[in-house]
Amino acid sequence: MKALVTARPEPHRVVDDDGNAEPYRPQLSIDDRVALAAARDLAEDVTAVGIGGDPAKRCVRTALEGGADAGLHVAYDPIEEAAGDKYATVLARVAARESPDVVVVGQSSSFAGAEIATLVGEQLDWPTATRVTGLGTPEIDAELSVDQGEIAVQRKLAIGRQEAVVVESPTVLGIDVGYTDPDRAPLSTVVAGQRAEIETAPLEDVAPGESRFSMSVGAATVEDVTPNERWGRGRPPRTGTVEQRIYRMLGRGTDEGSSAGERIDAPPEEAAEQVVDYLRRNGLL
Repeated sequence: MKALVTARPEPHRVVDDDGNAEPYRPQLSIDDRVALAAARDLAEDVTAVGIGGDPAKRCVRTALEGGADAGLHVAYDPIEEAAGDKYATVLARVAARESPDVVVVGQSSSFAGAEIATLVGEQLDWPTATRVTGLGTPEIDAELSVDQGEIAVQRKLAIGRQEAVVVESPTVLGIDVGYTDPDRAPLSTVVAGQRAEIETAPLEDVAPGESRFSMSVGAATVEDVTPNERWGRGRPPRTGTVEQRIYRMLGRGTDEGSSAGERIDAPPEEAAEQVVDYLRRNGLL
């Protein structure tokens, strides 16, 4: 079985006994360290995937030192952290190219990281299981019938409640941080990981149409803005509901309501030019 596992950075610093703190440095997140352990339990061939700049590539190196068999770095110069839907889009493109049996994503809870696994599954049209705490029938507290090409999964539902299900591969799994406490890899594995080559693929080759701008801000939008009693351009409105008055002070909409806005389906640079042109035509610049 072949698995892809995410390798995402998170800030980390060390505080000594005297309270002196070192500067924050990115390192492989604990969520993805746990996901790597799950991927190794499940698959014979594990590829770590990093998406971003040098911190992401260093996380791929750390995953190789932790036992991953191969590393892939989707390289671009990020403005800031990638938006969840954009990260999922690139990861899904990688999965489509690599054709794994399972994509493994680390997640600490239903509120942090869960959207990545779900969005990847939606884009690939693969079954998805999130908050996974156990893999394989020996690790599950239930009797399940598992056929060829299927994976037995135990996942959290709520505090004190779990369920056991069978998912068909290819699939996407979101691994709960409580799956295991990752062990240190043997020295021989660490050395092999330090010597291993990391494949690098430019973002534009993996996801044509995406850029360092779109990865951070997503699709641009323009609202139908009217210069109507904005701050500094007249007295604050005294009539209407609180929501209507706030919208009027921001120059959005009228007493009758507000505009839902217009979506611009264009690259970020072209979208920005359209926004500037719109504001100039309406006397807002």
